[in-house]
This record gives sequence, structure tokens and C-alpha cells, in this order.
Amino acid sequence: MTGVVTFLVGFIGLPAAGVNSPASSVETATATITATTTATVTATASAPSDASDAPASGSPAVRWSGSLLVSGDFDLDAIPPRAVLPTDGDIALYQISAGQEAELTSVRASLAVVPAGENPDSAKCALLSQTQGQRNATLPLTAGGKLCLITNEGRSALVTVTTVHPQARNASLDVIIWQKTD
Repeated sequence: MTGVVTFLVGFIGLPAAGVNSPASSVETATATITATTTATVTATASAPSDASDAPASGSPAVRWSGSLLVSGDFDLDAIPPRAVLPTDGDIALYQISAGQEAELTSVRASLAVVPAGENPDSAKCALLSQTQGQRNATLPLTAGGKLCLITNEGRSALVTVTTVHPQARNASLDVIIWQKTD
């Protein structure tokens, strides 16, 4: 009796057996195990699960990223970002609202709220702040809320509110600032 047995094999770090993404490559190897049985092994290698998280070719490098505790104006062009006099910063904590939202504002930059679930790269952040940004507006964000801006020196930045501290009247932010593009 002659038959063909097919085995799908997954590898650590790759999709489960039998799952093929459009960006994957498939290689098939056929080996004769005995004179009457043939096994086909399919290995799948795939691209990152979310192509939007992978850096695009020519995307600027991250200049600085980290956490900040903000209670006033902050200059995001300084390394590391630092507190500055009122209206001299790229972003400022205006106040903490009763709904425990960090109300962020800027005199120098156009701030744009990032739609829920999105994690923009440098180019998308710049486009969002240029097309939907608001200057001299106060944008309320709860923990997990994100906004994009272009700093005074022309760098794209992504700001994520991680914690709002109403009693201390400050907020913790995660910030990514990319190098300027030419």
C-alpha cells in the first residue's frame, strides 16, 4: 500500500502550523521515509506580525525615548527632555481634570490626538500633527491616551499618558522623539 502523509511543522517564534500570512514564504521538502510512504514537510517563515510596528526603510532613528513626570512645560528637543519656563516648552501639563484626565497643551507645537489602538511611526505622527493638530488647544487624555506633535526644532514625537496623579498634580508620560528628517 502506497500513501502520502503530510506533516505541517511550526518553528519557535513563527506562526502556528498551517498558518500562512500573505508576507510569508513557504518551502516544501519531500523525503522518502520508506519505499511505500512519502512525507511532505512545510516550513513557514513570516514577516513581523504587525508591519506597522516594523521600522520602514529610511525611517528616522529614535533620538530619545523614556518616561517623564510632567507638571509644567517640557522641552522635548533637549536630551533628556527637561522642564522649562512656561510657554517655552513643546508640551505642557495644563491641569488635571476632575475625570482624572491629563490636560496637555502647547503654544509652540500642534498637538494631535492619536486614534485609539494606533501606534504611529515618525512619518505618521508628523502627518497627523500637520493635518489634525491643534495649537493653543487643551487636549484631555486619560491613561493610555496618545498624541503626536512636531517639536520646536522639527522632530516628530509620540507622547503616551501612562498615569495621571491628581493629588500630586502631575502625570507620567512615555515619550518617543525621532531624529529630524531632511
